[in-house]
This record gives sequence, C-alpha cells and structure tokens, in this order.
Amino acid sequence: MLELVRIGLAVATNVLFLLSVIAALALRPKYLELICHFRVQYFIGAVALMVASVAFREWVGTGISLAAVLINLPVFAPGQRPRNSPEIGRRRLKLMLMNVYKGNRQYSLCVGNVRKHRPDVVVLQELNTEWAKELECLRGEYPFADAHPRNEGSGIALYSRVPFECLALTLPEGGARPGILARVSGGELTILSIHPRAPIRRGHFELRNQMLSSGAAIMREMAGPKICVGDLNTTTWSRYFKDFVEQSGMRSVREGFGILASWPTFLRPKWMMIPIDHCFVSDDIRVVNAFVGERIGSDHLPLIVELELPRERPRVTAK
Repeated sequence: MLELVRIGLAVATNVLFLLSVIAALALRPKYLELICHFRVQYFIGAVALMVASVAFREWVGTGISLAAVLINLPVFAPGQRPRNSPEIGRRRLKLMLMNVYKGNRQYSLCVGNVRKHRPDVVVLQELNTEWAKELECLRGEYPFADAHPRNEGSGIALYSRVPFECLALTLPEGGARPGILARVSGGELTILSIHPRAPIRRGHFELRNQMLSSGAAIMREMAGPKICVGDLNTTTWSRYFKDFVEQSGMRSVREGFGILASWPTFLRPKWMMIPIDHCFVSDDIRVVNAFVGERIGSDHLPLIVELELPRERPRVTAK
C-alpha cells in the first residue's frame, strides 16, 4: 500500500511539474492555452506535493515539486502599487463591472451591490430582457444608459451618472455579440466594453481571439484617456491577454492589487477561482483601488475600480 502511495505521489509531482512548465510558456494552441489559467492552483498543489514528498523522504520528488513552486511563484508578484495620495486637479471615477449571469434571478443582490458601492459607471454583461426590466429601478440614479439585451448570454449595458455619447463600433460577430464604445466626461474619456466568447465550444476559441484583437486595435486608435472593461474569458497568464496589453498599449488595473480572482463563484475558496473579468486603462489614468465585490448570485464576482482621470484641459473661448 505504501509503495502505491509513493508511485501516486511521483506521478502527481511529475504531471504537475509538466503542467506548470506549459503554463509558464503561455503557448498559443487552444488546449495548451487552457492549461495556463490555473497557475495559482498549480502553486498550491506543488506546495502540498512538496510537503508530502518531504514526509515520505522522496527527495527527487521534493526537488521537482520545489521547481514547480518556483515556476508558479511569479504569479503572486504584486507589481507597483500606485501612490494613494490624490493629485490636485485630477477627477475621480468609480467603475463597476458585473457579469450578472443570464440564469441568475437574484436581482435584488445585484441592485443592492450597485447601491452599496455607488459607482459612477456600471457595465453589465450577460444582460437578457428579464435583467434589463429588473434593473430599470436604477435609472433614477443612472439616468444615462445604453442597453443591448440578448437572451443567449451576449447582452451588454452601460449605466452612467454622467452623460455619454455612443460611438460607432464594429466587432467580428456584429449584433450577435455586441459591445459598447462610449465617450464620457465631456468627450475626453473613452470606454470600450466587450465580452468575447468562452473558448470551449468548436470555433469559439478563434472568435474570442478575434474579439480581443479587434478590441485592442480599437483602443490603440483612440486618443486621450481610455478604459477597456469586460469579461474577456481569459486570464492574465494567457498569451492572448499579453497580446491585448501589447497591442492596445494599455495596462491592467490589477497591477499592484493582486490576482483578484472573479470566476467561478461556485468554487467557494477564492484561491480556486481565476481572474477573467478585466479592466485596462491608458497610462494617463491612475488606479487608486481595484477589488472584487460580494457575491450577487452570478458565477462571477463584480470587479470594482477607482480611478483618477487626467486634469481637464482648459477650454478655449473664441473672442
């Protein structure tokens, strides 16, 4: 029996080491890319296997599991946390992203969460017609809105306390997978929200990547301060996530604030969840805070960010 335990421990250690190496390489093929999303779990598993290997005096296994720990350790690197002191003349903006999940019926939890955190802008995804009706109660607080409900899970909406103008937006799947491109804050701030498909079903991996590439190209062409927000169905460790950052010229709000895992909520310990809900900002926007909110009955946690926008440029009045 003891020999079987040792064999099982050796197999698990080698498999986890292989998965860790593949994940660290951030490869592009579909099934290899899926492996990279679970680096936190690989780290925790490697620590457990290292302890077990030491207990059984399996020194080769101890070395292999230690290597897996070190491979995955960089995912916890915090990055540079921005200064907390506000800068004079910069404006604050609080934004909330909520994937409400089309099958969720706990509308009051969602509404209560919005009213608790009081964001200036709320982006809602997986909005269907029922959700659109139930959220009408927020229109008094958010009089400016653009909603595109879809019953198959691709619906999207933007609710705002301040006026905004919707801009023309062309995405790979057209109306079947809509997005929102809006100019707010006196025409100086641009917000893009997209929701690429989950890369599981046939063809959806390619569609997700096309949407990410399209979103990055749109953001690259936009002048001035800009924000891109949405459930991107990929994690920070994916090569396609890195491509988006490089191609758009933006940065993730997570830098300095941790992993902020947001999905799936049915895995109760947060360390079992992965970060697929994202917000990116241009370099002229300062991230004051970023965190995930409470459970709202969805399979996602809300992502909440507090930002400082650049100073308003003085308006020139013609004489």
